Amino acid sequence: MKWVLAESDEAAVTALSDGAGLHPLIARLMVIRGITGPSAARSFLGCELSSLSGPGIVSGMERAVVRIRKALADHEKIVVYGDYDVDGVSGTSLLYLALRSLGADVDCYLPDRMSEGYGLNPQALESIKASGAGLVITVDCGISATREAQIARSLGLDLIITDHHEGNGLNGSNSSNGSSNFIPDAYAVLHPSLLLPGTPEAIREQVSGLTGVGMAFKLAQALLGLDVVDERLIPYLDLVTLGTVADVGRISGENRVLVKHGLDRLSSDAENQRPGIAALKQVSGLSGKKIGVGNVGFTLAPRINASGRLERADAAFRLLVTESHDEARDLASALDATNKERQSVEVSISEQARRLCSREDMSAIGAFVLSSEDWHPGVIGIVASRIVEEFYRPTALICVKDGVGKGSARSIPGFDLYEGLARCTDLLLGFGGHKYAAGFTIAEECILQFRERLSAIAIEAVGPQGFVRTVFVDGAVALDDLTIDLMQEVEKLAPFGQGNPEPRLGARGLEVVSSRIVGGNHLKLRLRGPGGTALDAIAFKRGHLLGKKVRDGARLAAVFTPRINAWNGRTTVELEIRDIKIEK
Repeated sequence: MKWVLAESDEAAVTALSDGAGLHPLIARLMVIRGITGPSAARSFLGCELSSLSGPGIVSGMERAVVRIRKALADHEKIVVYGDYDVDGVSGTSLLYLALRSLGADVDCYLPDRMSEGYGLNPQALESIKASGAGLVITVDCGISATREAQIARSLGLDLIITDHHEGNGLNGSNSSNGSSNFIPDAYAVLHPSLLLPGTPEAIREQVSGLTGVGMAFKLAQALLGLDVVDERLIPYLDLVTLGTVADVGRISGENRVLVKHGLDRLSSDAENQRPGIAALKQVSGLSGKKIGVGNVGFTLAPRINASGRLERADAAFRLLVTESHDEARDLASALDATNKERQSVEVSISEQARRLCSREDMSAIGAFVLSSEDWHPGVIGIVASRIVEEFYRPTALICVKDGVGKGSARSIPGFDLYEGLARCTDLLLGFGGHKYAAGFTIAEECILQFRERLSAIAIEAVGPQGFVRTVFVDGAVALDDLTIDLMQEVEKLAPFGQGNPEPRLGARGLEVVSSRIVGGNHLKLRLRGPGGTALDAIAFKRGHLLGKKVRDGARLAAVFTPRINAWNGRTTVELEIRDIKIEK
């Protein structure tokens, strides 16, 4: 692993430290994140809901609101059409609840992953039309559905698209209704890249990371006629946080504000939460605990995702919208059981995929493309992430059935997966997604050629050094400086995640006071710095280093994230080790 010290303007660090009264380390962390002025620093630390932009900056928003309000006035049936992942389900739930609060005749449609696949499909639109609906609003899908938009129009369905995925034509040059030669010819298209002309660049950057649920929130805000977030919208922030974190949305700009307040909502007492969230926390062992980004991403979200991965996502939707505590408990238990089944399927596929990867010559591989007729399409995305984590290569897994493969891909820093797939358009039946995650369909006979081309594109884009795992170090620090007071200041930079990573600091000349294995394969250390301060440290999944590189009395350099650890009545600073290098 290569260590790279993050670049920062030291003069800007000093100016910010002096101007805003910040500890030099806090100032450095903020400058690295692009926050250089005292007012920007105060806004970042304040993280106030009042800093959010109004929904009117989104092109097509006014047109969408007028159409929806007409449907409300005419008692016209509205169908919210969502995706089956957490972002889609939480966004669908949010918009459904908001419309219902306005008295709408509203239903939802979540496609089946196995039989229908991602996004709008003609059969679903025909079924929706037959149900008596006149208006369809998508959540987290539709930006590439040019053909389906035409079909909706031919059926007499008005279509409002809300989405955040990459798509052709998303360059900001759009007409008043959000359409262009590439964007679907829908009644209105709402997307974080499609803002009104004249919107300041700073605001564009703030909203650019909104996910599907974030766009649904903006539409709900507009429908309620609100320029600012008030008590009518705050109850929806738990749903915004679930979808944003689960979709690995950037925790910067408006997302960071929404997630910070949404985590507070998720951490509230059961009687102040929607029944589904309270039940989900109960079955997950999180009742009464403060909820962080990690709890959402690794505990709550997988259970919501489970129904859409192995079955239909309807159970997850019902969990999030039900007002019945009894129904919520039943649904949460069912989702928990489905998640355990998902974990079992995932382990089996992971073992198969790892074996296939281990046979490859890593020096010649730019990307893994693996396929099987035995894999479940609802789990291959998770497994692709596991392969990326272990082998550090862009990875695509494909489930083949009846001559057609459904693929899910994940990437590494330095390789834009969406652009890579775009260069393989002639081999694919369809694709969509983001820089780091995407899905696609492909004819079975094209898989071999796709494997060779995507691997070559990755090597060309990344270069040989791009496949070296890199850890960026925010700065060097002495253990003596890592006081409880300083760590409380660091915690004000939270919530952390994509776009606002946890601080990673480095120190040299650390003496190993003690070392042992805990939890099976975790390395527990006591490290003393040159100044005499000793702190506990944990290196997850590094137990194999004990007795080889790490032993009592050894001296080492480490990159770590410091945290406050409260245990058994004591509050201390503990280091989570990211990497270790032995010093001679």
